[in-house]
Amino acid sequence: MRLIQDSRSVVTRALGRAPYAALALLACAPGASRAQEQASGTQSTAGPLQEVIVTATRREESLSKVPISVTALTQESLDDRGVKDFSEVARFTPGVNFDNSGTNNISIRGISGSGGAGTTGIYLDDTPIQMRALAFNPDEALPKSFDIDRVEVLRGPQGTLFGAGSEGGTVRYITTQPSLTKTSIYGRSEFSSTQYGDPSYEAGAAVGGPLVQGTFGARFAVSYRHDGGWIDRIDPVTLQTVQKKANYNDTWLLRLAGLWAPNDKWTITPGIYYQNQQKNDIANYWPLYSDPSSGRFVNGDPSRRATPDKFYLTSLRIQGDLGPAQLISNTSYYHRREQSGYEGTLYNLGFYQTFMGDCPVGGTGCLLDNTGVHLPAGAMDYRSPSTVDNGQQNITQEIRLQSGDSNARLLWTTGVFLGVNRQSYLEQIHDPQLQELVTALMPGSGIVDVFGVGYDPSFPTDSYFLKTNAKDEQYALFGELNYGFTDRLKGTLGARFSRNKYSFDTLTGGPQLFAPTAPGSGSNQENAFTPRVGLQFQADPSDMYYFTYAKGYRPGGANNPLPPVACAQDFQSFGIASAPTTFNSDSVNSFEVGAKNNIANRVRIASSIYYIRWNNIQQTVVPPVCQISFIDNLGQAVAKGADVQADIALTERFTVELAAGYTDARYSRDSRLSANSATGPVVANGDAITSVASELGGGQPTAPVSVTAGLEYKFSAFSHASFVRADAEYYARAKWSTPGQDPNTLQFDPASFVVPGTTRASVRGGVDFGSWQLAAFVDNLTNAHPVTDYNYTICPPTSATCAGSDRLQRAYTFRPRTFGITAIFRQ
Repeated sequence: MRLIQDSRSVVTRALGRAPYAALALLACAPGASRAQEQASGTQSTAGPLQEVIVTATRREESLSKVPISVTALTQESLDDRGVKDFSEVARFTPGVNFDNSGTNNISIRGISGSGGAGTTGIYLDDTPIQMRALAFNPDEALPKSFDIDRVEVLRGPQGTLFGAGSEGGTVRYITTQPSLTKTSIYGRSEFSSTQYGDPSYEAGAAVGGPLVQGTFGARFAVSYRHDGGWIDRIDPVTLQTVQKKANYNDTWLLRLAGLWAPNDKWTITPGIYYQNQQKNDIANYWPLYSDPSSGRFVNGDPSRRATPDKFYLTSLRIQGDLGPAQLISNTSYYHRREQSGYEGTLYNLGFYQTFMGDCPVGGTGCLLDNTGVHLPAGAMDYRSPSTVDNGQQNITQEIRLQSGDSNARLLWTTGVFLGVNRQSYLEQIHDPQLQELVTALMPGSGIVDVFGVGYDPSFPTDSYFLKTNAKDEQYALFGELNYGFTDRLKGTLGARFSRNKYSFDTLTGGPQLFAPTAPGSGSNQENAFTPRVGLQFQADPSDMYYFTYAKGYRPGGANNPLPPVACAQDFQSFGIASAPTTFNSDSVNSFEVGAKNNIANRVRIASSIYYIRWNNIQQTVVPPVCQISFIDNLGQAVAKGADVQADIALTERFTVELAAGYTDARYSRDSRLSANSATGPVVANGDAITSVASELGGGQPTAPVSVTAGLEYKFSAFSHASFVRADAEYYARAKWSTPGQDPNTLQFDPASFVVPGTTRASVRGGVDFGSWQLAAFVDNLTNAHPVTDYNYTICPPTSATCAGSDRLQRAYTFRPRTFGITAIFRQ
């Protein structure tokens, strides 16, 4: 008890200026005045609000009884809101931010890393599918929300039950399972038109049920979706349109699952999930040639950047009833191939002009500046596209043994986990026209004359390449006990012990390194212990309060070698002889106090306040000159804040939903790469934690305040059940600068700025016709187009300050106003 009292005082002192409204909410929640009422019995389900069953603790429980901060959206809830993927789930989840510039990076409560292993666990059923950032563009795979039983977002560290990588929280996609007794059908089709853009459309169907009544069942789902483009791509030299509405996207999804019950004690569930997403081009635009207010969005990137992304997951789940215990085994193989990249031509032009041609001399021949691309005669068609090929091959085996009686005073879960993840990475700048550019800028010179080396024979047209093969191994034992001291007071004690091994081999070369091709290798091995301690007090059947301490963990790793010649100036500035060969694990210690309250099943509130200390943070460091990144442990940070979700039934037909979060996530001390660095820290005390972005120079801090509100009214129209719904979201402008925006750090970029706050609204209305529902909608109702992220090209030698006004900017924004109609079939 003393430990918990001390922890509460730590939380109270640490929160400082966190919203007092959240504290008052916990103190004055509806159950506080009824603390002496009888807590036994079952909560009433009368009233318009429906309870959701979740498995956030690896066993089925009502959401209102789970002592964790969880958002759970069923397939019906997703359809009501028009949600198709996680970028839209994040809009309805407090404390969650999503990077929309291409990386799919998820930040929960400000915990987001730009390097190393992921900070958010991503699960498809019982299989983790998140990836490690080996160098650049760690694009996460996110399943589409079709035939999903529910999406669960668990906020706060989940290291005990979900393992390494769940530092900030865990996102779980729970697919709809086959039935042995009941046939069900789900179908969805949609057509929409984006203002200034091309139409989008979707069609999908899922059917499942018994093939042998009570013994064998199956479920099959298939879906196709086309998201029309709205950004034109032009040639940056001639300014002629190359492709209209180029940023379109096609997604195919197939899923087949079976369920076999050889007897009444055992079930066997094999399954395969396949998703194929094909993005035709990136969704950024150049403000230089665009006019968002009139619907003109233009991308001048010299090369189209397609992003093919395919994955499949095969799994086998075996569950057995052993009487006093349940045995659950999950075996899976996850395979993914994805290609992303960055704008290699713009990078090369910005880099080459610092030492070739007359840009660094007289300033009259710059290849790239704020006015666009300026190619010299003899190289007018110069292009050097980049590609980043990512591959994942993950084998996962987990066996859990847990208590079978959910009403017992002692509930327990224990298990073993084995994960062997192989990941490949190949980054290339395809530069077959380099000699033409050298000849145009430095007549009579060759590639070897300028760079000292030529192409590597194995990569005969690449001016830069990095090939890495990595292997992550994790072995873990875990367990959690939940004990009812009384009918109202329960305690939770959990722990996970993990042994992690990481190794890689790499090959890097190309003329841009000014050095011969060099192999490399590295490895790291660590043990981790992640405990969890909690108390849960059921004041009465409708009101529950909890306290949780939890530790999260992320394994360390090793860096690819950096070329000493190209990065010599950066190393000198940092006070180091070379980039670190390895980096260590980091961890978070989280303290949370929360409440879940229900008033007559008409007002349901889930609220929490938290304090998280993040130690030894893994983050990407981008040397400003050579621009070849590496990962290091950069000190400490603190994330503190509060979140609240409320569902309010004003009448039987009129409901209000509210989700709000406050997050203050900042570094708590200066961090230097070496004590010999005399020019400043890499990150400074008070800097905001930054998430990764798709290009160098991008990435924004977590919005300190986010608010989402939804209003829904149900009525009868011509004897048909009908509804209208309106949703609005607000993300406040960040209050604190990132290291790249802080002039006191070595990562400072004078062009970097904090993006404005954003507001977006949507409306939807529909009518039921038996098993069919027909709904019309408008997304981005006000046609808002704020800059949500951006990046700048390399500073030209002619710029004295490297301000944004001297450099080319590329930006991201919302999809324009979209009108559409959706048809859904449920039976």
